[in-house]
Amino acid sequence: MSTERPLTHLTFITAHGRFAGAVPAGGVFHEALERLLPEELRVGRRLTIRTPGGDAVYPDMFVGETVSHFRTAEFALRSEPLRPGVRPWRTLGIDHIALAVADRGDARRFLEDGLGLRVVRDDAHQTVLTTGLTAVFLFDAVSGPLNPGIPSRTHHLGFVVDDLDAAWQHVRARGFASDYMVLERDERWSLYFFYQNGDVRFMIQLSEIKPDHRGFDRPAAFTDRMFDYGRHRYGVRFDSDSSA
Repeated sequence: MSTERPLTHLTFITAHGRFAGAVPAGGVFHEALERLLPEELRVGRRLTIRTPGGDAVYPDMFVGETVSHFRTAEFALRSEPLRPGVRPWRTLGIDHIALAVADRGDARRFLEDGLGLRVVRDDAHQTVLTTGLTAVFLFDAVSGPLNPGIPSRTHHLGFVVDDLDAAWQHVRARGFASDYMVLERDERWSLYFFYQNGDVRFMIQLSEIKPDHRGFDRPAAFTDRMFDYGRHRYGVRFDSDSSA
């Protein structure tokens, strides 16, 4: 039986030309960007993806289902340089913890029924449960998009910062492993990098929440800059999903 992943031919249209190639249909746009774009359009850049009709496409969306939903394999991509220079910045708090688990359904039951967290997303890609202020992301411990494929390991740790451009400069200057892309999601801009400690490698996500998504009903201290998980369901999927 073949274990090859089905491929989709994808094209990014930029001010610098067209960049096309075959990418895994079951992969996410984050991986496609790294595979198809030259480094000078990725590293130290803020990337925005749109369909020809102007619909937003985010880097954690699956390539195959997005192409099928919008009926296009061509996407407009804007690549803008980050602000240069060293400036003060700070980490405001832990936004979420993401775990790769062997039995996602059982982990959901434990966190929902056992600990009282509320489910705001549950589909083929991930399960997200929240207390309102913070969240736990659950992924299947199988090889997949940005997933180490090892159960009982931390998938990544997410933090919110007040100035992502400044944080990017700080992280890059210290030589952490990363593709150094700043990627758009529906509620935030994010940078991913890795920290190695012995045999353990952590993926870290730094996010700056977009102004329209910041704040809580009763803000205090740093919460006016955090994302409110209790506001609505999390993430973008299409009508065929089984989200909560």
